[in-house]
Amino acid sequence: MSPLDKLSRILGKAITWAFSGALYGGFFSGLFGYLVMQEGAASWTPYLIASLVSGTVIAAFFGSMLVALGGTLTGILTAISYQILFATYHQPLLLLGSAFLLGMVAGTFFTRREIHESQPLAQAAAGLAGGLAAGPILFLVARTLELDEVMAAISALSVSLVGLFYVVAIKHLPGILRQGVAEKIGGPLVSGIIAAAVAAVFWLIGESYMVIPLYGQESSYQAILDDTPFGLLGGALGGAFGGAMLEILGIRLEEHIT
Repeated sequence: MSPLDKLSRILGKAITWAFSGALYGGFFSGLFGYLVMQEGAASWTPYLIASLVSGTVIAAFFGSMLVALGGTLTGILTAISYQILFATYHQPLLLLGSAFLLGMVAGTFFTRREIHESQPLAQAAAGLAGGLAAGPILFLVARTLELDEVMAAISALSVSLVGLFYVVAIKHLPGILRQGVAEKIGGPLVSGIIAAAVAAVFWLIGESYMVIPLYGQESSYQAILDDTPFGLLGGALGGAFGGAMLEILGIRLEEHIT
């Protein structure tokens, strides 16, 4: 292969992973900001939970697009319907539970062949394992380098770490989760998880535009929305770096899935 062809492949892989990284970064920044608001910046739980959930959802998007799209559409429709029907009744757990159940129902319509080829459960499990391994490391690095408020840097580091551990996990999980009950529940379960995640994003955006009636102040959720562009940027940069490194090292993830 000529140097020009190699460079072209590296750029192509970097761009592909940059899109996935941007999706990860946007989702991660929103969830991380919400958890920090609840737990505080000094806690390790936002780093772990945000990496774990984001890794699970985006890995399913990356490797099983058909199932992911089904869950996404279900989550969007559920969130919009909820906001119309229950405009003054803000119970996020009810919304997430409804989206998850409806997403599971939608996931039953995928054929066994589609599930077997895309391996959504293995993809999601690899992302979950990547987030679980990356979360503690992300917390230690962010605290050591004082990156707590630099969302672009946190997102870039998170997507790089999760991607690294995802590559390790995806080499083994498809073989383990390809047969039996694991394959049968893969479509519904992953579709439900993605539907709930998408519904959560819609709920967060809706809450960010609410005001406190007595004081006319902006909702505290607005700060989370303001950080999202930096999360997108950091995720895209981290994803591009990871994709380029995969091509340079000659790692082909598709060989471990099909």
